Amino acid sequence: MSPRRVARLLALLGAVTLAVILIVAIKVVRQRSIAQTVTQAAGLIPGALLHAHNFHWTQMKGDQSQWVLKAKDANFSSDRSTLLLTDALLSMTTKDGKHFDLAAAKATIKLNGNHISRADLGGGLVIHYGSFVVTTQEAIFSPDSDEVSAAGPVQVEGEGLSVSGVGLSGHPKAEVFELLKQVSTTIVPKRKSANSKVS
Repeated sequence: MSPRRVARLLALLGAVTLAVILIVAIKVVRQRSIAQTVTQAAGLIPGALLHAHNFHWTQMKGDQSQWVLKAKDANFSSDRSTLLLTDALLSMTTKDGKHFDLAAAKATIKLNGNHISRADLGGGLVIHYGSFVVTTQEAIFSPDSDEVSAAGPVQVEGEGLSVSGVGLSGHPKAEVFELLKQVSTTIVPKRKSANSKVS
């Protein structure tokens, strides 16, 4: 074989080897960046088994909806016993048809299989119950016993009154709520409209 042909063969072999190395390097980098992108896009937290965006859960009893839970983001723990929610909203309707909505910036939900046994709510909590609005910083909700409790300052507004106190105990479905201490009530009289006649 002439030296010219050997040089061409070596050049071709070098070019093929360089192309193979380049293709393998691109594949490795692309797979790594895809995996990193998927992880970043999903927003997975360490130890999380599953992440969901625009989370929605309806708790049923027979063919009846007991309550609906929604959240902007949800992360299940690896043992599936805890669910961490961001911007959570719990909704239910009481027996007399009043709406109960509970919104919290953060929620830690304790699970027993597919059943929610407890919710620790924090980051500011707003409860809309009929025409009343209850606000507090954090609370605990136990669906099985139909209990809501809060230890800190609580404000209740609605139907011509404003009530504040420290600590709350309530049963949403039974429609019973109680402020525990340092209770202060302000009654706001209804304003007469300009069209109403004075007799």
